Amino acid sequence: MIVMPDETRKERRAPQVLATLAGVLAAFLLAAACYVGWQAVHILFPQNAYETALPAVVSDAIDADGVLLFDESYVAGSGTLGYLAADGERVSAGTAVAEIYSDASQAVLRQQLTQLTDQIDLLQRSQNTSALQLDTLLKDRSSALYDLMDTLDDGDYEAVSDSADAYLLAQNKLWIVTGDAANFTDQIAALAQQAQTVQAQLGNPTQITAPQTGYFVRASSSGRLNAGAEDILALSAQELKGYLDSDPVLALDGCAGKIVSGFTWRYVGVCSAKEGEKLLGQDGKPRRTAVEISFPGRVETALKATVTDVTIDADNDLARFVLTCNSINGDVLCLNKAAAKISLGEDTGLLVPTAAIHYLKEDGTEAEDKGENYIPGVYVKYGNIARFCRIDPVDDDHPLITQGEYTLVLPKGTDGSVSQVRLYDEIIVSGQNLYDGKLL
Repeated sequence: MIVMPDETRKERRAPQVLATLAGVLAAFLLAAACYVGWQAVHILFPQNAYETALPAVVSDAIDADGVLLFDESYVAGSGTLGYLAADGERVSAGTAVAEIYSDASQAVLRQQLTQLTDQIDLLQRSQNTSALQLDTLLKDRSSALYDLMDTLDDGDYEAVSDSADAYLLAQNKLWIVTGDAANFTDQIAALAQQAQTVQAQLGNPTQITAPQTGYFVRASSSGRLNAGAEDILALSAQELKGYLDSDPVLALDGCAGKIVSGFTWRYVGVCSAKEGEKLLGQDGKPRRTAVEISFPGRVETALKATVTDVTIDADNDLARFVLTCNSINGDVLCLNKAAAKISLGEDTGLLVPTAAIHYLKEDGTEAEDKGENYIPGVYVKYGNIARFCRIDPVDDDHPLITQGEYTLVLPKGTDGSVSQVRLYDEIIVSGQNLYDGKLL
């Protein structure tokens, strides 16, 4: 047996170690290259991004500024006035709406006389009941109490007096029926005596009467526009914007108030061009469906109105419109220039990202832009396959409804809809070379 020297074995082992190190280094470089390539592929060809179609209720509204146009006439009168009619009260021609005081103390006397008269009227109505109404009266009392509490909770302090009177009326009638009070004759007589005394002190102030039938508005509650209705209606969108910015409301100096004839009024306003397009139908004409108008901070009650005119001024990013309303109340009658909220309605459906909507030609290829002849839809992940699901094209029956970066679409199975999108579908928001039937 021949034994090799240690030096010889070391010389033969050195190339083997170098080969091993070279292999390890090559494997490391290959792994690094694969990792860099994998990252590059994901950057250059990003993976699909998904979002789930969820249910939503979208309230579509427009914020606008404008003026209210009424068919109004003015009631002459000046001096220290006391009002006999409330704002929005309907009066007939010749009805006393105010009176002129020669002494400021007469205003206090008139207030006292009004309170006494109201108390007498309440007690007289309280006696108009019968013993057969006990169950009804108990329900009326409970209802009146709840209404009074709701009024206080809502902070509607102007309505507290009416709510309190309704409760007192129900309670008084209940006392009559249960025998706790035979009648209120003595109280009525005492109040009538007080009323006669106050009336004697008040005297007979000069009264101001309504020149015609209509809704009365006090001069202290409203004003008037410094231009006529026809002149305002003739303004363009830009001219109307300038008019609104010029503080066009004047005080009703020298008048006791005004009378508004009829119950139809118009709101002439401006908004952005994009918002104004919502007031148009698919045919470019004013939408046929009704809207609701309210005045935030002033009149929260929404009233139905119709869109009668819309003009889009794209160059100045403005839209001018006219709404006609056939409902009226005392609060609205006091307005002249006011910011409005125009509600187009609430719609329910599924929210899908607007960026996920594609438009296909009849041959199934992607269209470069939107078009009425193209089929709108979204790609949905079914298992590991992408499927193209149609949505409704934008038309009068299916208006465009958006919320931020999302579009509201109808779920599959909705009457009058061709939409194929289902609740909780995984919508493909972004992806490369999407087509119907693609493996994901």
